[in-house]
Amino acid sequence: MPENLIPEAVKIAAKRGFIRTTFQAYAATIPSGGISAAVLASVLDSPDPKAVLVTVAAALLSPPLAGLASYLSITSKGIPEDYQPTGE
Repeated sequence: MPENLIPEAVKIAAKRGFIRTTFQAYAATIPSGGISAAVLASVLDSPDPKAVLVTVAAALLSPPLAGLASYLSITSKGIPEDYQPTGE
């Protein structure tokens, strides 16, 4: 039985994929969350604290979950062709 089930290069690519995807998702979530908050604040007089908490939690948890999906995809399928060195 091999010592390492996942080659080291795949582990490194998976970690990079996690970080990249997480930060890209945060970059998309933060501006849209600010816009959503401004719209909700202008429409609602007394917002439901539970709804606000759920919205904030979803905005904070979604990007790491997207990163985790990237990590698991790379570790299960290998390094994507786009991430392979071109040899040029």
